[in-house]
Amino acid sequence: MPTLRPGSLRRYAVGAASIGVTALLWQWAVTGPLADKPFATVPEILGRLRDFAGDPLFWSSLGETFRVAAIGLVISVVLGVAAGLLVGQSDLAYRSTRVLVEFLKPIPPIVILPLLVLVLGPTGDMGIFLVAFGGVFPLITQTAHGVHDVDPVAAETARSFRLTRWQRIRTLVAPTALPFVATGVRISASAALVIALVSEIIGGAPGLGKDLVLAQTTGDYPAIYALVVTFGVLGVLINAVLAAVERRALFWHSSVRSEVTA
Repeated sequence: MPTLRPGSLRRYAVGAASIGVTALLWQWAVTGPLADKPFATVPEILGRLRDFAGDPLFWSSLGETFRVAAIGLVISVVLGVAAGLLVGQSDLAYRSTRVLVEFLKPIPPIVILPLLVLVLGPTGDMGIFLVAFGGVFPLITQTAHGVHDVDPVAAETARSFRLTRWQRIRTLVAPTALPFVATGVRISASAALVIALVSEIIGGAPGLGKDLVLAQTTGDYPAIYALVVTFGVLGVLINAVLAAVERRALFWHSSVRSEVTA
């Protein structure tokens, strides 16, 4: 049966303590200096979270938001990794596309939201397209960097042994590029949830973001803050799952080994 290391226990203890202190400070502020402001108390937020747990509509909205973020992320991973592999294996393609990708990468997906609303309407498909658009460029960049980072001597050795393209990718390119790809996936996954919520808040697509807008419209402040807490918990869970997958997939990499032994 696996046991937690002292370092892990300390991290969990510090995290739990920081949450508790933040909750106490929040409760003090909203019942004291900010009592006349539209803030919800900690018991009100916890009560609304308890209500959400028994509300099928909440779980339906949560499932829709997760569906949009997950499908968009998968599309961006498939397209981004494939494009990055092609670009990274050619010096000409790497140099010629680098400026274009770096130019497109910081463009926020929200700028094309009005066009997508006109074309696709306030639907889940609109959110999926936005998530894929926002996640594909970091993955192209990271994958191309990883492929381009292959040791030239090792690449020349592989060619001298007449390894096929697939053998070179499996034994040489993949081990070098995987840590870069993993970083790109974590970046894109964090953005996927945010973009999915933005598509619902601004674009009107169904999901937790739309529920937040409805709560704001009706003045249901406990629901607003409960949904914000839900967003934060989802982000932490997604990051934790991806970190666990990364540790298992890259157990051989020096960065992962140093984390385990720390």
